[in-house]
Amino acid sequence: MASPISPGVYTTITDLSNYVAAVPSTIGLICGITKKGEDNVLKFVGGRAEFISEYGEPNITEYGKSYGQGPYCAYNYLGESGSLYYIRCMPDDASFSNIRINVDLAPTDSTATISYDYIDSVDINSKLEIRTALASSGTTFPLCVIYPIGRGEYYNALSMRLTAHANPMLNGIYVLDLYEKQSDGSEVITESFEISFDPNARDSTGDSIWIQYILNNYSSILRCEMTLDGDEIMSSGYDTLIKVYGKEMGTVSIDESTGNATLTDLKQDFNSWVSGSFPYEYGVELMDQRGNRLQGWLGSLIDDDTIEIYNDRVLGATQSWIGDTSLFDETGEITYRVTKSFTSVASAFTLDDPAPLKKGSDGSLVNTSGELDTVEATQLLSQGYLGQLTSVEDGSSLVDDLLDQENIYFTLVFDCGYPSDVKTSISTLCQTRRDCVAIMDNGDNSTFSASIDSRTNTHVFNNYFCALYEEYNKVYDSFTGQDVWFSPVYHMSYLLPRNDNVSEIWFAAAGFNRASIDTIKELRFNPRLGQRDEMYLKQLNPIVKFNPGYVNWGQLTSQAKPSALQDLNIVRLVLYVKRALEQYCRYYIFEQNDPVTWSSVAGGIVPFLDDIKTRRGLYSYTVDVGATDYERKTKTFHVNITLEPTRVVEKISLNFFIV
Repeated sequence: MASPISPGVYTTITDLSNYVAAVPSTIGLICGITKKGEDNVLKFVGGRAEFISEYGEPNITEYGKSYGQGPYCAYNYLGESGSLYYIRCMPDDASFSNIRINVDLAPTDSTATISYDYIDSVDINSKLEIRTALASSGTTFPLCVIYPIGRGEYYNALSMRLTAHANPMLNGIYVLDLYEKQSDGSEVITESFEISFDPNARDSTGDSIWIQYILNNYSSILRCEMTLDGDEIMSSGYDTLIKVYGKEMGTVSIDESTGNATLTDLKQDFNSWVSGSFPYEYGVELMDQRGNRLQGWLGSLIDDDTIEIYNDRVLGATQSWIGDTSLFDETGEITYRVTKSFTSVASAFTLDDPAPLKKGSDGSLVNTSGELDTVEATQLLSQGYLGQLTSVEDGSSLVDDLLDQENIYFTLVFDCGYPSDVKTSISTLCQTRRDCVAIMDNGDNSTFSASIDSRTNTHVFNNYFCALYEEYNKVYDSFTGQDVWFSPVYHMSYLLPRNDNVSEIWFAAAGFNRASIDTIKELRFNPRLGQRDEMYLKQLNPIVKFNPGYVNWGQLTSQAKPSALQDLNIVRLVLYVKRALEQYCRYYIFEQNDPVTWSSVAGGIVPFLDDIKTRRGLYSYTVDVGATDYERKTKTFHVNITLEPTRVVEKISLNFFIV
């Protein structure tokens, strides 16, 4: 700080209140397969209602127990915690349902014809391809493509209707109604919006009503593309039908008589829109103060502020207006706009039935028999957990957000009864990030022997980032109204966040106090004491039926080496402390590497660890902050922390002495 020279009071403020902030302890991650929802995107979900609105209700009958448990685990988890990342996985060749609105304008047309068609499923696998499909072809100029939030055949059940606004004074404003087919076959309006195809259109509050803005921001189902680059370059249909090339500048008057029809605006220069001969390129639409309209095509200039009006674009057109001039009030205020056509977009949606969306496809996820391709499903889920799904934005880049440790943080990764290859991918993810743990099952084993064999030969995980649970169990499924065999992860998906809510993350989510289960009807097998000993040695955590009821009876990680990190609660404690201190120490990067900084760092860490000790997470700890001569030269200082975590009780010696 520069030394002051002249007399005065000079104030500094030094913040000595630094502390280690707590970090979220319970954030989950699940990759799953569902019929609906935005796909191949890592999305944060904050509650059950939000999950069902986006991805639909869980339904085990759609994909079976090996691929359909993801939504159930997500639903259970969100009943206890409002923090879940979810990825709906879809293959590269899945396609969007869609409807494309076109403007057809041939040189000999009197005005534009509005129609709609569909982009073939092989050409609409990404948003980049949607924008490519907006390119003009011959005399057809695409205006926009409307498509759902996610890909898949499910969205072919959607349909839409576009109607002109009932208020005649509103120019180019439409009502878009979205219909969704119900289980009884009826179509019900699920969303309705006032929209315009003009990006400059505003409502009475000043907010945009441009269809791309409205659907992309306010619709939970539909999206729209009207730009070739996803930003500013508008579609050719917009230039042909919607774009306003000019409007009233001053006092407007017209000559209504046939043979002499003209438009005059004393402050306008019509030179930019002159058509010396047919086909006339620019049209004009007038509106009086009562909402009556006249239309016409701009011909040659009379002078700079007066231009001829013709009733058609083609050869032989008469110099006159289109419309009933007897109803038009030319004595009042007249407004006009210059466009290349003036047909209503709603003219393509006049049938009794709403226009359906089509061409949506699940791609290779479903085989030619209409059944789930299990090889493809396994690959997709594995790619999801490894950050290797293909983005729907461009169809080529990877959805690797979950590998971003700095900006995306989660602590629990759930395997939802998935095949072994998917479990391996989950283990790889957790060992790569090293800040989260995997909650997995050991497969659906009908006997104790099959369970041990699966652990020995198939699920040979040996690290403290994974925990394996047994056994599959029968639970009544309220969504399908039947009993279903679920993975033990189905229960751990709510027991773990519930444990964190009622106690601390360093408490074990096991035992009768925090891991009793009252929804199980039957276990595949109920391990006895000797069998539980064998499972313990294999780091398997069983669900056991005792006289008081069912309970999760283990909390080991898959690490075979005896150490404190065999206990899941201790691993979660260590990872929690690690994340919090990493965040805290980041604020000291580029500070002076001297005892003042070291003392400040230690001064924040000690109270943080002491608080955890008070809350029964630690027996003791030590903190050493400083730098050796070599560390100072390499612009480094060390923070050495020794933790003695509080262990759980696994055995009680009950001794009787008779005297």
